[in-house]
Amino acid sequence: MLSGKKAYICSPLSAPTPEGVSHNMEMAKFYLLRMKQIYHCRTFASHAHLPLMLDDSIPEERAAALRIGMEMMKLCDVLIICGRYISAGMGSEVQKAFEMGLEVFWYDSNKAPFDLIQIGSWKEIENERSA
Repeated sequence: MLSGKKAYICSPLSAPTPEGVSHNMEMAKFYLLRMKQIYHCRTFASHAHLPLMLDDSIPEERAAALRIGMEMMKLCDVLIICGRYISAGMGSEVQKAFEMGLEVFWYDSNKAPFDLIQIGSWKEIENERSA
């Protein structure tokens, strides 16, 4: 299904504590490897490494990180949402992916835990946003 394609990994980064952010970075790295192993695609996730260099709490640095992520997404064929909810930042990425005409999939959603399901439009998932 995704063999040979380039996939942008979309998962949460922000968290209330630095430890939470570190955990989310580790989860992004996990998803990078997991999607590559299971679906044989090349994977991209700027938030797996950029927070080591750019501080998400500083508006200019957050904006730079978001721009870098969008540039990486332009290299991709698909976007894979990873996790059980969609954060505000993830929502922007998902909407942009649909605008760009990328295929969108969700791995580990509440509807199909640990399965990859294809999402046809933002309307199918817009209610899955976190508060």
